Amino acid sequence: MRRPIISLLCLLSSYQIVASEGRTEQARQNLKNYGLSHCILAPFKEHSAMKKDIELSAGAYSFMGKGLHTIVQNEDTLEVTHDPYAETEKHMADAYLKTSSTSKQAGKNIVFYSCLEIYNSPEFDAFIKSQDRYLQN
Repeated sequence: MRRPIISLLCLLSSYQIVASEGRTEQARQNLKNYGLSHCILAPFKEHSAMKKDIELSAGAYSFMGKGLHTIVQNEDTLEVTHDPYAETEKHMADAYLKTSSTSKQAGKNIVFYSCLEIYNSPEFDAFIKSQDRYLQN
């Protein structure tokens, strides 16, 4: 009688571990997508349907959308002490300035290419993992 109960408990605990790992990966992916959206948006100042669509996408990955990271505030002053989304925007903006992908034909920086280079970099992955401590419970 004990074996089936122990087996069931082991199965349930391993399911929780797998579910937790899947949730962490989804949270990381959402934060990466949020960063990519803002990286693409930042250089373009003119209004367009595409810009509006990317803005909506960024919102969908934010704290008010599918985002799974918590914005930390001081409980007394309500001052934001850590915002994983703002930190992600800052990281992407800083990396964008350091990423050179100038088009030989146009002589301009290729925004989408630069943002994808950052998005797929090991440095960005490490940054995203550094935000795990701000995951919602």
